[in-house]
Amino acid sequence: MYVDDGAWASKLALKDRAQGTANHLVAVIKAANIDAELPESLSETARQFSALDHTMKTTRQNVMKLSLVLRQVQDANFSVLDNLRATDQAHESLRIPPPPPPPTSSSPHRE
Repeated sequence: MYVDDGAWASKLALKDRAQGTANHLVAVIKAANIDAELPESLSETARQFSALDHTMKTTRQNVMKLSLVLRQVQDANFSVLDNLRATDQAHESLRIPPPPPPPTSSSPHRE
């Protein structure tokens, strides 16, 4: 009976060692996968930063173009306002005062 118990204990110990080895192997495989994916994620991050740099340059150029267009629109707006003022001034200067009222017949005339 003790022999069977010893064999049973050896089988349990062997099973525990096998399970521990399997767990260790799974951990090593996971670590290897993480290590294998790490350079890929680093290169993907580098690609994203490279694209970000290009996007930032393009955005800056677009902002500069928009600023130029905004200045041109402001200049055109000021020009329109100046022309409106000049038109108002010209209109005022061209106004002919109404003629004086005609003399009334009741007013005495000197002859």
